[in-house]
This record gives sequence, structure tokens and C-alpha cells, in this order.
Amino acid sequence: MNNLKLKIQQKIAIISKITEKSVFILLILAIVWQCFPRFTSLAAFDPQELTEQNQDNLVKEIEGILKELGTPVRTITVPVTAYNSLPEQTDSSPCFTANSFNLCANNTQNVIAANFLKFGTKVRFPDFDPDTIYTVQDRMNARYAYRADIWMKTKGEAKQFGIRNLKMEIYQ
Repeated sequence: MNNLKLKIQQKIAIISKITEKSVFILLILAIVWQCFPRFTSLAAFDPQELTEQNQDNLVKEIEGILKELGTPVRTITVPVTAYNSLPEQTDSSPCFTANSFNLCANNTQNVIAANFLKFGTKVRFPDFDPDTIYTVQDRMNARYAYRADIWMKTKGEAKQFGIRNLKMEIYQ
């Protein structure tokens, strides 16, 4: 009986340690989410990153993003549309962007096409999705010189989005 009691106490101690570490990580994420909502996005969140081994890497990554982006270089208003990975909306290789980024493997709605910005430029749409930082990974038809196109997972989402004039914060 005492042996069983000891095993149960050991298991409770292990669960307590795991819970304590998880609460600590969640507290850090909640603080970052509340204080810096424009740099966080649960759409890009991978729960497997909440292991003890990755805790330090995750904190360093968040700190690096905050430091790197700083404040927007400029803010403009542009027409924004949406697209997804279908041959009729792209070309014969719909999963790959103009700079060979694999949208289907990434499967995260954080990519835009824009002809007037360099590849890799980070932008944010504070009136549409203030918690996501988008990266320019694709180009549009040449006739759209001053427009942005957000990649979305489904055709239905893209159609529902339509066309909107949105404020865009541009980071270099």
C-alpha cells in the first residue's frame, strides 16, 4: 500500500513540474500577446514549440522579431485582394510563389503578393488582421502595380474577403 502511495505521489510531483513550466510559458506568451499584439499570431503558432527544450529558443525568437521590426517605415492605404493556390488564380505551379516559397507546405496565412515591395518585406494590416505580420513572397499580374494580394487557405475565404482598401504598415 505504501509503495502504491509513493508512486502516486511521484506521478503528482512530475505532473506539477510540467504544469508549472507550461503555466510559465503561457504567461510569457500572454504578456507578449497583450503588450505586442501586432507581432503575434496564433495562426502561425505550433504547440510543439512549447517543450522545455524550445522554451529559450521561443523567447529569443520573439525578442528578435520585436527588435527587428521596430516601428513602421511608412504607412499607406492600398487596395487589397485575396488569392489561394489554384492554377486558375496563379500559374501551373500554384503552391510556389514568385520567389519559390512553398505556400502549401507553409499553409499559414502570412504571405502577400505585392509588385511595389521587395521580396521579404514585412507588412501589417492593422485594420484587418493586426496580430499577423505578412511577408512579401509573391508577385501579382503586372497590371496591378500598386495593390497587395493576401494568400488564403481556401477559395471561399478569398472570395469572402473580396477587395478592400486597407491601411498597410510597411517594415524594412
